[in-house]
Amino acid sequence: MFYLNPTWKARDRVVPWWIAFLTAVLIVALTAVPVLAAAPGTGVVVEGVSIPGAELGFSRAQVEASFGAPKFCQSVEVGGDMASCSFDVDSGGQVDVRYRGADGGSASNSPDDVAYNFRWSQAAGGWTTTAGVNTTLAIQDPDAAIAAYPNATVIYNPLFGNIESIEDRSLGILIDYHFNYLSGTLSVSMAISYPAGSPPPPPPPPPPPEELFVHVSAIDLAASKRNITATVQVLDELDQVAAGATVQATWTLPNGSRQSVSGQTNGSGAVVLKLNNARRRGIYTLRIDDVLLDGFNFDAGNSVLSASITK
Repeated sequence: MFYLNPTWKARDRVVPWWIAFLTAVLIVALTAVPVLAAAPGTGVVVEGVSIPGAELGFSRAQVEASFGAPKFCQSVEVGGDMASCSFDVDSGGQVDVRYRGADGGSASNSPDDVAYNFRWSQAAGGWTTTAGVNTTLAIQDPDAAIAAYPNATVIYNPLFGNIESIEDRSLGILIDYHFNYLSGTLSVSMAISYPAGSPPPPPPPPPPPEELFVHVSAIDLAASKRNITATVQVLDELDQVAAGATVQATWTLPNGSRQSVSGQTNGSGAVVLKLNNARRRGIYTLRIDDVLLDGFNFDAGNSVLSASITK
């Protein structure tokens, strides 16, 4: 439990307690309100390449890292699962992102889906193309927008004569006009996509194959009157037997001399490495030098690398 002083002194001024209390509450409230991410309100649009904050070819994960979570997404029969997503633009309006699969097929609501089209609404007037066109100019002066793209195809409504679209496919830019016949009002949206004739971006490289390992799980030594025998067991990273692996090792004899041996594991993942004419008394040591198997690396750190026996 705590008690509020009837007054709160700040330097030489006495502030009523309730003002101090409300100030503290306001500070906490302001700092607790999360800031929602959105697409930047202003910036340059590079035709056929990028919009402020994102580029054609961005993955779904990259788009959301830049713009935040989408307002909503919807599946499109032709485009695939969650192929169209809408994001707020900081200064107003929204941008719609169309996705396809990383392999060029239909979207699958995967973080690896790739953005291939951006369309933004008239309210996003702070986005200006490299040719100097934004939605404000396009709606107020369509002739200026046409002049900015001299190679564009311009389509007019054959019945009413109003402009319907300005599209330069070689640049990957589209200006769409929407006429509401009931209200008699005109609105505009803009979009970019890959330029016509340009190949789609290559799919991302496949992830590297999972590394596979073999290791020596055990070395069993046995001595007879004339020989020393080592049975070496080799397993893979799943502790399954590794058949066909070549085990290279070195025997060290009691007099310090060394003898190299090698052998291949059988269907049980075991290989017998024998030292013949081992008549001298003393300590015999086998040390594993390497294990070779196509497609696998030798995991020495998790292996039994040596064993000794006294004769």
